[in-house]
Amino acid sequence: MQVYSKEYYKIMLVNKAAYGQSYSLYEGGYRVKEVVIIGGGASGLVAAIVAARRGAKVCLLERLSRVGKKILVTGNGRCNITNTQLKANCYHTSSEVYPIMGPIERFGYEETKTFFEELGIAFLVEGQKVYPCSEQATSVLDVLRMEAERLQVEILTDVKVTDLFYKKDGWQIVGEQGQTYASKKVIVATGGMANASLGCDGTGYNLLKRLGHQITPTFPILVHMLSSSPYCKMMMGTKVKADVKIEVEGKVMREDYGEVLFTEDGLSGPPIFQLSRIASRAKLEKQSAKVVIDLFKDISYDEMISLLYERIARHPERSIEELFIGLLHKRIIVPVLKAATIVQIGRPCENLEYDEIARIATTLKGFTFPVEGTRGYKYAQVTAGGVKIDEVDLSTMGSLKAKDLYITGEVLDVDGDCGGYNLQWAWSTGFIAGESVSRNGVKA
Repeated sequence: MQVYSKEYYKIMLVNKAAYGQSYSLYEGGYRVKEVVIIGGGASGLVAAIVAARRGAKVCLLERLSRVGKKILVTGNGRCNITNTQLKANCYHTSSEVYPIMGPIERFGYEETKTFFEELGIAFLVEGQKVYPCSEQATSVLDVLRMEAERLQVEILTDVKVTDLFYKKDGWQIVGEQGQTYASKKVIVATGGMANASLGCDGTGYNLLKRLGHQITPTFPILVHMLSSSPYCKMMMGTKVKADVKIEVEGKVMREDYGEVLFTEDGLSGPPIFQLSRIASRAKLEKQSAKVVIDLFKDISYDEMISLLYERIARHPERSIEELFIGLLHKRIIVPVLKAATIVQIGRPCENLEYDEIARIATTLKGFTFPVEGTRGYKYAQVTAGGVKIDEVDLSTMGSLKAKDLYITGEVLDVDGDCGGYNLQWAWSTGFIAGESVSRNGVKA
């Protein structure tokens, strides 16, 4: 008769009472899975599926009551699965020398397309962005869940992991309620800190730091920018299409075009999200930053001057404020004139002096907003910073600090632009880790 240790019976009773689950055994009397994945987001689900397809017995631990909640909010609920142009300059890391595109090159657009098509997802391409044809993020999560279920991946929810350590011949994973799991190999796919209500609460950083990994400073990105400008509140709720630049310490760092939304405390919209990484980092490094909005990107400053004179000549009797009706959104007219220090805007526009017209043109071509950073992690889509990428073998996603430990997704110090780049990083790193930990994988 097999004799089990007291520790085995204790672990078995705790977990059986909590989950009613059965586990396989290995030497030493522990009840184990071959692979335990901590985190049931995009990266964790793909890793579980790939490992299970290759013969591994997989257990996935999720902190929330269901897996994949963050997937549901991507692409405004449509799920921007990937991007047809996965370029290196769309990814960012604090590492200056370590190549980060290996996982993307190994499992890129075509591989991702094949993976999801086999699960039943047809691709809808809009420009470079890729969505499911259903335009529902729920479709993506549903097919991932169904595949995991088909492969008999054991998914345990409401499990917050508080400790992770290597003992004897395997890993011990400890939950908040005292439940313990044993595993030969572990994948940490916990995500970052962006929007804790969707599962990301920084748990992975703490676990991995205790195992010897360095954590580079983190900050929220793909998020609303904060500005002290009074004009934001005046234009609150207004959207304009414009060219947007961000300057740090007087230097233009990046430029983007799209729809800008003015809010009570700052600016939002796709180009703002795209530039928010720079604003957030500037705040972290205590540098001054500002956003400069060009409301007429297709015409030059001199052409703007000529356009204003033409409008004045056409309707000299109109007030200065009325001069801009039909040219600007009504809620933007007064803020623009105030920013250009134009007084008595009810007077006839024919009374405008040249220097006043020049100031208006300057404002229309460069409406400036000081930036005091961004909203916090609660409102962010992604976390920048994280586990130092130099400490991970990107060909396997294996830790260089601990045996049989793999790290994937947002918890790593790699982040992408808006447009499906971050989900692609999750899919790619999850796929590689799933291969590496599986029974028949090249590194198993």
